[in-house]
Amino acid sequence: MVSVSDLLPYKLTYTQDPWSFDADQRSNAQAILEEALKAGLGYRGAVIGVATALQESGMRNLDHGDATSIGMFQQQDWWGTRAQRLDPHWTSWKFFSEMKKICPGKFGADYLTSTQLYEVAQAVQVSAYPTYYAKHEKAAAELIVELANALDDAPRRVSLARKADLVLKRNTVTAIPFIDEYSDGGNQHPDKTDPAFITGNSDYIATAAATLKDVAPGLTVQTRFDELNAKGETVKEGPIEEHLGTGGNTYITQTRAGAVCDPGNHVVWTIEIINGDVDPTLTYAEVQANYWPR
Repeated sequence: MVSVSDLLPYKLTYTQDPWSFDADQRSNAQAILEEALKAGLGYRGAVIGVATALQESGMRNLDHGDATSIGMFQQQDWWGTRAQRLDPHWTSWKFFSEMKKICPGKFGADYLTSTQLYEVAQAVQVSAYPTYYAKHEKAAAELIVELANALDDAPRRVSLARKADLVLKRNTVTAIPFIDEYSDGGNQHPDKTDPAFITGNSDYIATAAATLKDVAPGLTVQTRFDELNAKGETVKEGPIEEHLGTGGNTYITQTRAGAVCDPGNHVVWTIEIINGDVDPTLTYAEVQANYWPR
């Protein structure tokens, strides 16, 4: 069960507007919640989406607005077609897609919990009144808690990172050990230096990303989500995704959806650099997962 305090990571300093929500608004909030979870941004991401939609449109799917703006997020015509912007799921997906492009570089890996809500919303929306988003934070958190806890199959959240350098031996599969923990619903990461981020029988969706240096241009980098048993033996190998080194910093990302971890096993994310003359260095990595215990 998620609580309101879980979704308000800092003391609120702006006066909060009271809201009571009708069926239409709740339906739109449900779409925002579902797309936030699909995007790997968890319940806190959904709070930001709801607060933004409340400020932009009262969380209503408006067919009008300033200039060409329409929909819950009042997106103008360069965001998508009219039909797309009036689709609660598409417009929510687009909002979170832009957030994921802009905010990690602007605010850091833990931007959802370390950055004021209005700053995150403003980075995407570019409003003339950026702090107005903050007026709806408490109401948004309360609504997301209500919706999330009403779902019998609501996922739990894991968010981990590694900020310390790690040398990767060439032609060797390395399971990335995560050290920095932001969210660990259900104690999925009990050993704070262990690569495991899903432990036990669960369905899961995961997205991992990393920054590497000293990967020569054109070298192949392979990533994969692997399932290991209690002895550390690989029992299930996920699909391989290949990336090319770019020289300087090489950025890689991989998503695994519709996966199942079996009882007694755990899931890790692996990286392997194929060939080359220098052992590259991982300078940053993160993994974000939603999982459903079986």
